[in-house]
Formats: sequence, C-alpha cells, structure tokens
Amino acid sequence: MSSSNVRSIDSLAAFHAALLRFSSDADQTVQEIRTFVFRAQEYFSTVQPGYWRHQSQLAERELTEAKDNLAQKRAAIRPGDRPAATEAVARVKKAELRMRFCEEKRRVLKSVAVEVSKACDDLLGPLSDVREHCETILPQAARELAVMIQQLRLYADQANHNEE
Repeated sequence: MSSSNVRSIDSLAAFHAALLRFSSDADQTVQEIRTFVFRAQEYFSTVQPGYWRHQSQLAERELTEAKDNLAQKRAAIRPGDRPAATEAVARVKKAELRMRFCEEKRRVLKSVAVEVSKACDDLLGPLSDVREHCETILPQAARELAVMIQQLRLYADQANHNEE
C-alpha cells in the first residue's frame, strides 16, 4: 500500500469550524440587512406618507380657520366699523404657504418612495442568493469537508497503525 503525506488534518478541522462560523455570521448579517431594507421601505411607503398626510390635514384646518377669521373681520356692515385685517391676511398667507409646502412634500415623497422601493427590491434579490449560500451551500460544503476529515483521520490512524 502506498503511503500518503497527510500532515495537517487539524488545520482542515479548524477550517471546517471557521466555515461554519462564517456561514452563521454571514446569515445573521444578511438578516440584519434585510431588516434594515424592510424598515427603509416601510419608512418611505408608510411612515412618511402618513406623517405628511397628517401635516396636510393640520395645514388645511389652519387655513380654514384663518380664512374664517378673515371673513369675520371683513363682515362688518360699514367699512369704518371693520377692524384692521392685516394680521388675519398674513395668517391666511402663512397657512396657504404651509399647505403648499405640505403638498410639495407629499408629491416629492411619492417619487422618492418609488425610487427607494426599487433600490430595496434590487438589493433583496442578491441578498436572497447570499442567504441561500449561508443556509444551504456553505453548510453542505462543511458537511462534505467533515466527512473528508473523518476519512483522512481514519486513513492516518491506519497508516500509523501499519507503521508500528
């Protein structure tokens, strides 16, 4: 029987352990990235639109109140009896500006949400591939390596036994 020069089965065993750790650590990292991606999608598709919808409602209510206040000031029967409405006019203008600002934020957010959603979808595909490697391919390689290590140990034990 020919002899083989097997010197470092322990280094293969260390590589096996490192491969399992790498697979586990990479899988955990992929899960964290997926969680971040889903949070980003939710933030731009649900949280922010809800916030700006609420802000628009508040701005609309403020504008309605400002216009009602201005209308009351201008409703006096005689022009001389009317109180000065400069503050009320300024309040209406301010409320209109706020209303336009909120609507602009909602409009911009729609396009940003589409872009973020696309970017997240583009990232989730490759992440699934990496996850498959972590859950399936790397553990399978580690199992095959463990079998080879066991065979090498049996072979080395047999070779040592034959030398004695």
